[in-house]
Amino acid sequence: MKNLVTLLCMISALVVSALTYKCYSGFSSNSTTCKESEVECLGNRCMTASQYVDRKGNVFKSILKSCANETFCGTNGSVAIKNAMYRFYVKCCTGHLCNTDGYELISEDPTPNGVKCPSAYFIGTFEKCNSTKEINCTGSMNRCFQYRGQARYPGDTWKNVSAKGCTNYIACKYNFKNIMAVPERPGIEIIC
Repeated sequence: MKNLVTLLCMISALVVSALTYKCYSGFSSNSTTCKESEVECLGNRCMTASQYVDRKGNVFKSILKSCANETFCGTNGSVAIKNAMYRFYVKCCTGHLCNTDGYELISEDPTPNGVKCPSAYFIGTFEKCNSTKEINCTGSMNRCFQYRGQARYPGDTWKNVSAKGCTNYIACKYNFKNIMAVPERPGIEIIC
């Protein structure tokens, strides 16, 4: 009987180890490549998240590889502000170490979609943006947003930010919580 219990324990351990999946894991806040390591995951899905930030011509491209966060799989978000653009795409795959892909963004249709939003971007203040300028929204960005909070660009300090512009449903849904290269502290106000 003791040998049977030992044998069952060994078989169980083999089955569990056979069902353990690994994903590549790594992060770069201002590069399209990252140093990768292997990490064990609870599920069998991995992800590669790519992000693009353009602030007055200063472009930051970032990549994150990890176990999949199913909530974000397949999401493609876009935000346009006066003198700034933010985009992200999260690609998931199924299988052991399947996230071998590199930096990838789905293109955003540049055609105006008829929606216009107030547009403003101020650093150094939490005050609501008052602007008479408008931006023509393009592609999937069919919503207006207003944001007040704190953000930090790579190599910079935390700054108070107030912004208005165009966004799409996905970026709005996640309230910009998936920003990688430009982390933000909980916003004072996010309205879409």
